[in-house]
Amino acid sequence: MNKLKLIPTCLFILLCSLPLSLWSAEESTPANTEPVLNLEDHTKTLEAAEKRLAIKTSTTELLDPIALEALAAGQFAATCISQQEAEQAKVKQGLDSIGTAAGTATTQEDKELQTKRKDLDQQKKEVETQLAQCRLLALKATQIQEQVSANKQAIVKERLFARSPSAVSFILQTLQEPSLWATEIQQIISTLVALPINYRNLSIALMYGLAGLLVGLVWSFYKQHTHSQQEITELVKTSPTLASVWRSIINFMPWILGFGLTSLALHYNHPGVTAINELASTLFLFMISYVIISAMLRPATKSKDFTPVIPATSKKLYYWARIFLLTILLGLLFHSTLFDTDPPSSLVGLIRVVLGTFASLALIRLLWLLRRSVPWLQQYRLYILGAVALVSAIVALWLGYRNFFVFLFNGTFGTLFITLVAWLLLRIPTEMFDGLDEGLAQWQQRLRKRLGIENGQRVPGLIWLRLAHAMAIFALMSLALLRLWGMSEQSMQVMLTKVMDGIQIGSFTLEPMRILIGLLSLAILISLTHLIKNSLSNHWLNRTNMTRGAKETTVTIAGYLGIILAILIGLSIAGIEFTNLAIIAGALSVGIGFGLQNIVNNFVSGLILLFERPIRKGDWIRVGVTEGYVKDINIRSTVIQTFDRSDIIVPNSELIANQVTNMMLSNQYGRVIIPVGVAYGSDPEQVLFLLRSVGEANPAVLREYGELKVQVFFRGFAESSLNFELRCLIKDVEKQMMVTSELNIAIEKAFRIAKIDMPYPQRTIHIASDSAPLKTVQKPTTKTEDLS
Repeated sequence: MNKLKLIPTCLFILLCSLPLSLWSAEESTPANTEPVLNLEDHTKTLEAAEKRLAIKTSTTELLDPIALEALAAGQFAATCISQQEAEQAKVKQGLDSIGTAAGTATTQEDKELQTKRKDLDQQKKEVETQLAQCRLLALKATQIQEQVSANKQAIVKERLFARSPSAVSFILQTLQEPSLWATEIQQIISTLVALPINYRNLSIALMYGLAGLLVGLVWSFYKQHTHSQQEITELVKTSPTLASVWRSIINFMPWILGFGLTSLALHYNHPGVTAINELASTLFLFMISYVIISAMLRPATKSKDFTPVIPATSKKLYYWARIFLLTILLGLLFHSTLFDTDPPSSLVGLIRVVLGTFASLALIRLLWLLRRSVPWLQQYRLYILGAVALVSAIVALWLGYRNFFVFLFNGTFGTLFITLVAWLLLRIPTEMFDGLDEGLAQWQQRLRKRLGIENGQRVPGLIWLRLAHAMAIFALMSLALLRLWGMSEQSMQVMLTKVMDGIQIGSFTLEPMRILIGLLSLAILISLTHLIKNSLSNHWLNRTNMTRGAKETTVTIAGYLGIILAILIGLSIAGIEFTNLAIIAGALSVGIGFGLQNIVNNFVSGLILLFERPIRKGDWIRVGVTEGYVKDINIRSTVIQTFDRSDIIVPNSELIANQVTNMMLSNQYGRVIIPVGVAYGSDPEQVLFLLRSVGEANPAVLREYGELKVQVFFRGFAESSLNFELRCLIKDVEKQMMVTSELNIAIEKAFRIAKIDMPYPQRTIHIASDSAPLKTVQKPTTKTEDLS
């Protein structure tokens, strides 16, 4: 069974479940919630945070919990302030409604008012006290966040520009003590041997890795030898980029499973040395990176089943990419904490400097080669910016600023890697969407047929899915880049909170996440509307006794209602309040009064056409000088396709206000009139008989069907002929020209057999004598003249 048949099902389930899952994740509350803190709890938490903040620290990890506590307190304070301000306004409104206090309470009503006023005054004092405490809490939270941010910046600055021994000092130290390297090697070996390794957990992890390697080998071998040419072609048509990535995954799956299971096993069964966990994770990430680089840059094979993601790649580019990844792997290994000694080892230091320099030069070379294959690198001159950053990193490394080198190198390489991954995630769905619009793969053709989409027509609602997908990818890429270049967890948390809860702009709250979910819902609902329209047209309505026009009207109205409902639901999910649409409705009413009369007129005329059905889709009509078939009836205009296959757009108001001839309104019948002239001397009765016989012999002609019968007439005497006329009704007016041609051929054949002549104009010319002047009268004729 073709496994690619699962692609459309999985895609449809993903598209349908994503908005619902995101919406439920946003609205619902998890089962295991943390205890809710009140104002007093948050105040005590901030007081404790201030005490911890007073202690000098050199690590940002100790500051992160304080930042999160201050962030939570600030959010609570903002909510508290808004609630208390609303309560304060409510109490003030109550006080204003009952008025100021009277001099004395003389009646029962006055006593009740006085009691009510006393309660409201008490509530006002309580609300003001609570509001002041909430504002004080918000001020404290803001101050703590600013102090945490300042401390983090100071720590990061100190780390970045902390100087370690330079490469020159390592070289001089080695030259002064030639036997130093041997001593350091023995010291490193003795350190590695003496590591407190839990060999049992390490053996279990290696066994899991070996099992994963064997399973991956079997799976890879199976996939490579069972992929049929049809499956490969289908996958390439679905997405060439996905096909390249899939090929790369098949090739390297043994190593991915091996290192992945080893890393996972070491995570749950600690080997006793953290560096071993780091090594396993590094190897796993190295294999993932190698898979992506191989999919993007590996040149095409001889079979040409799969093409690389970057078509203009070369062996040189792929070679430098592999060299760079290998250098990165060695650099990560030697930057492990296992090789950190006190005092620092000159041998390890030199190896780190050499590997860092070589990795930076390899990355510069890689960027220089990629600029010809990746358009945006060349267009925005990003390869120059990257090369400058890497050269600066090399200089910093040789001067001893190791942390600054790591920051620049990781930022440059990470930016390139994240951008390429985002490009892959953007390109694969885009190719699938393009395939859906064109119907390239078989599953895409079946889906288009299921949705009732004709060839050359785009999938409705897919543009909104494209937009939502692009927004999601760019948002994730932006977050990853900000985090890569040093954005703190506290700032990231604040930004994500604003994205989820919304950004206040005046009295309007912009909620990006709800807008994204609204776009996804709109795209899915519009596609679902088209699916319902197709099911109505091809299945459900065919089981009813409705006429063709009634079915088309039902389908059209269902489509309009579905689009309107999809828009309303999408706007509702996006957080747009319909009470604010009253302003838009007022503006539209003014616009209608000034310049939209024709549009509204055509809109109402379209509704009349849909419900009254004087014309239907497929009818042959005449409107003024326009004649053709009704191709489509829209809400504003109607498309008429002429017999020359050109489309004419006619406003609906013209079809309502002007005279329209519908050749197919009540039935498909049509009349054919054929005038015939015969020569003088022919038998009129014989001619009438032959014409009637020819008309009745044609299978497309209605014979003796009530009033719809063949009629022949002797119309009169012409200048050179006896004029007759054959009138008959045919079953299908669309075959009028064809039936006319058949009848003409049959009449000519019958007259030829009966030896009845058809005349042609005759002229007699008299030639005067030679003595008389010659007078020639030239009369233009359009038919053959008999000169006698």
